[in-house]
Amino acid sequence: RRRPKRKRVASEANTTEDGEVAPTETYSAPWLDSLGTTEYESKEKRLHDEIVAFFRYMAPTPDERHARAMVIAQVAEVVKRRLPTAAVDTFGSVAQDLYLPDGDTDLVISTPHTYDDETKKRVLFQLAALMRNTRITDRVQVVAHARVPVISFQTSPDLGSLKIDISLNAADGLRAVPILRDYFERMPALRYLVLALKCLLSRHGLNSASSSGLSSYGLICLAISFLQLNPKGRPAAYIEQPLQSESLGVLLMDFLEYYADAFPYETSYVSVTQGKLLPKEDKGWVNTARPHSLCIECLLNPGNDVGRPTSKIQTIRALFREAHAMLQAYTFAPGPTPYNILGAVIGISESVRTVPIQSASASLMTGRPASTYRLLPIGRTSKT
Repeated sequence: RRRPKRKRVASEANTTEDGEVAPTETYSAPWLDSLGTTEYESKEKRLHDEIVAFFRYMAPTPDERHARAMVIAQVAEVVKRRLPTAAVDTFGSVAQDLYLPDGDTDLVISTPHTYDDETKKRVLFQLAALMRNTRITDRVQVVAHARVPVISFQTSPDLGSLKIDISLNAADGLRAVPILRDYFERMPALRYLVLALKCLLSRHGLNSASSSGLSSYGLICLAISFLQLNPKGRPAAYIEQPLQSESLGVLLMDFLEYYADAFPYETSYVSVTQGKLLPKEDKGWVNTARPHSLCIECLLNPGNDVGRPTSKIQTIRALFREAHAMLQAYTFAPGPTPYNILGAVIGISESVRTVPIQSASASLMTGRPASTYRLLPIGRTSKT
């Protein structure tokens, strides 16, 4: 049976795209429709089933995956008209098939030769103009002064209204794909936890490092470290066989409690590579102005602190603390009652405009031929 169409998850909790105060959001938990009113022996078992139902509901359908791939191919075709020998690849959440419906699609352009910083910025501006001129998007921004400069835009409605970020010769994201994939395979519980936590952070506008929140990469590192350390000493089967152990409810509550109050923020940093916490002093990462800052060692570049942009860590800790308290306080009595435990902390926004990604397929099938694209002369720049 085909599941009902899902709606987009709000990326920002209280503000619109233009920074204005947004109307109060209402949220629902449509994944509950697949559960019915089964009798449960504990709240944690019911929460486990709700997490699994949420994960399956949020998972993209084959049609959505195909349509997204077609949109990415369309964008790549435009890139190659300016950079014919370049490769265009996905990384991040889309590469792991672990993204929210309105999450960003991260693309990286790889060229056979390198560019200096000024040439790289010029090429990005040229590509941004191409995206607009070929009607891939009607509004595009070049974030030229970021640590990794990117082109950022949302595709037109007939191309699925996907949010896309494109970087140039930034190889780290691509190198991380197989490394993270290996952790997801070795820790089956990881995928379920990360998606639920991403939705929690997204609902409160705390899911982006660019706005001082926690990036998907940072969140994945925290979740891997949590499962490595297993601070409550749960059985290994809880992590390695979560569906058989019905352990996801327990693990989610353990995660929230651990990073709300138990993790030693003042003294330690996360090292996934070494599978343990290590002293901040060893890295020179002690910050007297922000003693409780989050520090996460990058899997690829150990000298890079992935947690450094997350200056809202105290807000995130408060969110984790509140979510844990709400789950813990949820009234539960054994019996066939229609509970909504997970929905106490996450949900699907009813007011966010939905442009189904499936609609992109038909549009691309009948789209403009490549010969109609208008190219910018090489060397010309366009400020957006």
